[in-house]
Amino acid sequence: MQSIKIKSILYISIIFFTLFILIGCSKDDNPVTAQEDHFQAIGMAIFDATGALNVKILRGVTSDTLKAEVGKRSDHYSIQFYNNEEKLIPPPTSENVKLDWKIEDTSLVGIWQHPGEEGGYEFHLEGIKKGNTTIEFYIVHEGHNDYRTGLIPVIVK
Repeated sequence: MQSIKIKSILYISIIFFTLFILIGCSKDDNPVTAQEDHFQAIGMAIFDATGALNVKILRGVTSDTLKAEVGKRSDHYSIQFYNNEEKLIPPPTSENVKLDWKIEDTSLVGIWQHPGEEGGYEFHLEGIKKGNTTIEFYIVHEGHNDYRTGLIPVIVK
């Protein structure tokens, strides 16, 4: 009689443990996303509408500056990235990966993107008032940053 109780408890424990593993651990709940799911870059290149390189920031260091004019929207800027070999690579194409940014002083300059293209890799600067600030760009994937540029100076004239 006692061994039947022990066997029953053991079977029930195994069933609950198995259900816990199957239900509790789904692919989406994995706190450690595979490295290949993250966008790998060591720098960013910002090109103006003519295709000329305006800003190169590598490992968080740049000597370049973005420029905006008060009361005007700039021509579009497009972005590419640098890989570990310092070669240009296109931006990520996954819908789960977006461009974001933080402007130190949003009273001086803003970023505008075409409707429906928010989070894409083209933008315009909108000068609000004269001054100097900085901007930092991020590649955001599933709520966290896969990459950040470092601070890029912005002058509004």
